[in-house]
Amino acid sequence: MEEKTNVVMEHPGHDHLLILNENYIAKKGDVCRGCCEEIDSCESSFIYSCINLTSTASTSNSGVKYLCAIFLLHKTCAELPREIVNPTDPNEVLSFHSWVRPRYENCTICGLWRRRTYFTYRSSFNPKICVCVKCAGIQVQQSKEDTIFVHPGHSHPLALIEQLSSFRCCACKVIDNILASSYRCTKCQFWIHKSCGDAPPSFQFQFHKHPLILSFSLPKVYLKFYQFCRICHERLYWIEWLYCCRSCRYFTHFQCARSRSSLLSSGENETFPNLVHLPAADELSLNLLLEQFIKDKIILSDSSNNSSISGATNYIKHWSHEEHDLKLITTDELYDRKNDDEILLLCDGCVEPVRTCDSQIYACLPCKYFMHKFCAEFPGEIEHHLWPGKTLVAYMYSESFEVFYCDGCAIYSNGIFFSMILPNERRTIRLHIGCVTLPEVIKHEAHSHQLQLHQDTKHACNACGYKYVECKYECKDCRFNICGACIRMVKTYKNRWDPHPLHLIYDAGMVEKHEHEFDCEFCSQEINTNRWFYHCSKCDLSFHTYCILKSSDRYYNVKFGATDIIKDKVHPHGLTFVFNKKVRPCRNCKEESRGKTVLQCAPCNSTIFCQCWGKWCWE
Repeated sequence: MEEKTNVVMEHPGHDHLLILNENYIAKKGDVCRGCCEEIDSCESSFIYSCINLTSTASTSNSGVKYLCAIFLLHKTCAELPREIVNPTDPNEVLSFHSWVRPRYENCTICGLWRRRTYFTYRSSFNPKICVCVKCAGIQVQQSKEDTIFVHPGHSHPLALIEQLSSFRCCACKVIDNILASSYRCTKCQFWIHKSCGDAPPSFQFQFHKHPLILSFSLPKVYLKFYQFCRICHERLYWIEWLYCCRSCRYFTHFQCARSRSSLLSSGENETFPNLVHLPAADELSLNLLLEQFIKDKIILSDSSNNSSISGATNYIKHWSHEEHDLKLITTDELYDRKNDDEILLLCDGCVEPVRTCDSQIYACLPCKYFMHKFCAEFPGEIEHHLWPGKTLVAYMYSESFEVFYCDGCAIYSNGIFFSMILPNERRTIRLHIGCVTLPEVIKHEAHSHQLQLHQDTKHACNACGYKYVECKYECKDCRFNICGACIRMVKTYKNRWDPHPLHLIYDAGMVEKHEHEFDCEFCSQEINTNRWFYHCSKCDLSFHTYCILKSSDRYYNVKFGATDIIKDKVHPHGLTFVFNKKVRPCRNCKEESRGKTVLQCAPCNSTIFCQCWGKWCWE
């Protein structure tokens, strides 16, 4: 009888040869250096170990000592190739990397934080791409057999285990001791609950109009953008079981869709008087709603002890315009004196349009200074429920070209703002009138639960993806946020690129029979359907919100056009405060000024940044 030949291999993760042991009896604490999982201690395993299985330490070329006796690899982990195809990009190859000591790595595919990782596959172009050995094994197995994930969700035969087992389910990701039956792969480390393996391939979900189909991985066509579960709003990774509706791009975690308890709301029984329902129908409705927010705040405040104005009814002295008194007039009177094209009727308080339907406003005609009647009557000090016990004080910069950054909606403005210093955080909060008067609770059509105003700069807005906004509307039952700017998005929007009104889309399923990508007609880039966008079903046109809405312009709440800005002996011509749309360098710092606020001199055909004003005297 021929003597059995020992299988020996070289492995880049170890200095010595490895030998295959087909009858290795695992001991307590034996861990595979590849997948970092404990080697099965109840039965024989196919294990590669160091050929120098001694207790003495050997030394590598780098001078690091290895205890060869504890270097063990599953056969499947040891025989993985040195390069694999990037699962998220078939055109890229990931290379095998190893370290002497375990490193902290976050797998791009499964999202697990593997504390004891010695081997990974990494990209040479993008350091953020990292694939653990376990996910690499799944990828290699798929490539060898040229198959796709089909029910029951694995390419190998599964054995029924009818005994107490402890494992991490590859379907629902739960780690526990299973008293009931489970399914385990006969060739690799794939293991699932029997209840997960027997899950229905499709079912009618109560919060979606179409049946949801069971999928064992996120379809690669949707990996261009991060995808999130529609129930818990956490990120979905590529190799995860999930239920989905591809026509609507509706995805949920496998476990979230099956768990009815996660769908229950704990706060819907709370009642709030005059609950605001959004989105507003159109821009006019939105302006009326914002006006009502300001008026409601005035009613709640004690205006008798906190007045912003002084003087008679028809003439007032307002702190924001100390040069002249403001006269109470109607917009009809104003247009009797001025042509429509001669004046831009924006309120200097909230920097929102003044309606031209016999509205009462306070005005200083020589200075072209206008204020809504309710903005002029707004108190100079208020309290806000986000900062109980603290007072926000009203301010306005003396120069018309000085702007502030609103912490509530991440836009700039040169109107009235309310400010407060947070001593514990060593910073100052600034909110314009529109943000400081937002209601405490709203109900938005994009979410099934009520949303409450919170102070939050950690979680990204579900509508636009922007994170660093002070005030967001948050759901108490699930991770859903809308920032102070996105709640102002209107339901229908008219624009010059389409003869029909565009409709706000916050769920791709709102667009019927549209399985292909949504491309923005303005910038020609693909739209991330996890974010809100506008769409016309009749013309099949789509637009990013930031491509067509004024809310995307961080300077839309700035009143431009102030003229004759001049200081003695600085410049011979009066300057105009404008938003520069031309390619021109700043005359002071020489940086490009296109798309920024500047002071412009028409006779000299030149511009200077507002922040550069006063630092340099023009010739």
